[in-house]
Amino acid sequence: MKKTEKKAKPAPAKEKPSKRQPRASKKREEPTEPVERTEEELVDLTSRVYKLVVERGRDGVLQSEIWKELGLTSRDGSRLAIRLERRGLIGRVKVLEEGRWTYKLTPLRFPTDMTSIEKAPCIVCQYEPKCSIEGEISPYVCPWIGPWVIQEFITVRNPPAEAPAAAAR
Repeated sequence: MKKTEKKAKPAPAKEKPSKRQPRASKKREEPTEPVERTEEELVDLTSRVYKLVVERGRDGVLQSEIWKELGLTSRDGSRLAIRLERRGLIGRVKVLEEGRWTYKLTPLRFPTDMTSIEKAPCIVCQYEPKCSIEGEISPYVCPWIGPWVIQEFITVRNPPAEAPAAAAR
């Protein structure tokens, strides 16, 4: 028998670029490596998250909306929300939204309104340096603080009514 000669293999063809475009993923792509943040950045982000939650009011906001708005990963967003929850500033409730589980964030505490404090009589009181609980001059006998507190209470309980749309007859 004759030995058969080996045929030379043809050179590999150059790969043609694929005409198929990769499918766009519905899921948001997140960085593969976690980003290390400084304590200062965390404090800033935490306050920004809290501010957004407070701005949305008692109805709350979805946690996923917050991290999208701030450009955070879901991991960072969750950590910041948990941080605020542990501090007692927000509440987190698990909810099903459009077929996906997320958390609704609601404020438990609202920032103090400084306008009432700005009107406190103590700020301009000439006796303030001498005022103390045990002293002769004290908040218990102050002739100015009592009426101010009562007025603030009335204002908070009954906010000023807006001007009526139609004039009364």
